[in-house]
Amino acid sequence: MLYITGCDESASPFDYNKQIVVTGMLESGRMIDTVKLLYTGEVDKIASSANYAIRNAVVKVIGVDVLFEDSLVYDPLNPGRYHSINPSKIILPTKTYRLEVKTQDGKSVSAVTTVPDTFSLVYSSLINNSTVKYNSGKTVNFFAWTASRLHGTYLPTISSLDTNAPRILKSFMRDTTMDPPPDKIGYRVGLPKEQTYTELPWIVLRYYGKTRFDVFAVDENYNAFLNQFVTTQGGELKEIRYTVQGGLGVFWARTLAKGAITVNITP
Repeated sequence: MLYITGCDESASPFDYNKQIVVTGMLESGRMIDTVKLLYTGEVDKIASSANYAIRNAVVKVIGVDVLFEDSLVYDPLNPGRYHSINPSKIILPTKTYRLEVKTQDGKSVSAVTTVPDTFSLVYSSLINNSTVKYNSGKTVNFFAWTASRLHGTYLPTISSLDTNAPRILKSFMRDTTMDPPPDKIGYRVGLPKEQTYTELPWIVLRYYGKTRFDVFAVDENYNAFLNQFVTTQGGELKEIRYTVQGGLGVFWARTLAKGAITVNITP
């Protein structure tokens, strides 16, 4: 009975309320690369950025406690993307910025983020620019960094710098062909705000080649957005909390630690 009730297509229809969805990130020391704006879609329609992209909106990022204003430009090759074309407009650490969006149909949204302070990697059990033999018997590698400020948490990140891993022995090919690695893996989201170290399990490194370890300090907006899964029976996700006024989504900021570690992993 529960199955039939849950799948009854004749159930009462709901009202579709079109809203603006914001996905935007500021990075300390860089121009504004992407603020993506889409409309929400109806559940019975095919999801497509091209179909729901917001075009010709007025999009600005304005400094709250710093002299800054940048009008973002629409990218016709990437539906919904707006970006900066002014190389002098660089995002600064510890500063607060406001996003303002006004669409052609008169809708407006806004959001505010504060950029975390600069910080550095200070210790790694992996030696930078070294060649490391993959060792599944070793449980972890250890990394530590100085403290940032104005952050919500730290996001350690593993990146593969090779488009493919050359010279992989045939006996290891299954690792990349059956389960190809993503270009970038963020892990351990939800570290305690004060924790300035992490242990990297070898299981994260399921591939070979040039590999980079970074740490980002991310703001309170992104930290709250990523950590909304409440541990309940059945893994229920309760109502999502957004920090965008007048819309949905997340507008956030991050700062990359100085001193990234790069190693070449061999089978």
